[in-house]
Amino acid sequence: MTTEPGTLSTEPGSTEPGSPEQGSPEQGVTPVRIKTVSSLQQNESRSADEIAQHPNKVATSHLDFFYGSNHALHDISLDMPEHCVTALIGPSGCGKSTFLRCLNRMNDMIEGTIVRGKITLDQEDIYSRNTDVVELRKRVGMVFQKSNPFPKTIYENVAYGPRVAGIRKRSVLDEIIEKCLKQSALWDEVHNRLDESALQLSGGQQQRLCIARALATDPDVLLMDEPASALDP
Repeated sequence: MTTEPGTLSTEPGSTEPGSPEQGSPEQGVTPVRIKTVSSLQQNESRSADEIAQHPNKVATSHLDFFYGSNHALHDISLDMPEHCVTALIGPSGCGKSTFLRCLNRMNDMIEGTIVRGKITLDQEDIYSRNTDVVELRKRVGMVFQKSNPFPKTIYENVAYGPRVAGIRKRSVLDEIIEKCLKQSALWDEVHNRLDESALQLSGGQQQRLCIARALATDPDVLLMDEPASALDP
């Protein structure tokens, strides 16, 4: 993994709004559609104003990423406010997973990769030489597209992170396990099976368990790479 300071001066791309032709409403028909669009735009404006009041938790500035000579990410500048959901939408292979893995330096483990530009967490450069990568990944958790439960019991899967963080008291662990399994909509299905192997769960249950496991460490940021792709409707 090589990091280089950003030197790009390319202006961020812009998307021009469409301008569909507007037909006049038929005589005697109330133009409800126009009123609905106006209301939607007002709601979107209010939402944008509310989000703007949140400080940035994560931000990228002129981010470029390379797998060797393959230029995977091009000049990405993006602010991600805290206490908000930021969704990345695009076709398969466009770089969504690569971008997410940049945010907690998971790509460091891939030989020959190069990062240019800047990524900050709470205004601190995560690619600084002073960054403790282990601590960074504690603060920035991740749920992968494919479930990857540990070969342990359901209970120990969720308790693993808190134990590593120094939590040993059983009653505290019990509270964490129940809370996180409820948050991932799995508690009702496994509350009487916590001592069973996580590998006995169905694929969808395993994915929800991985979500609970990520929540158990109480991360500042949770990266989710298509976490619901393996879940039942």
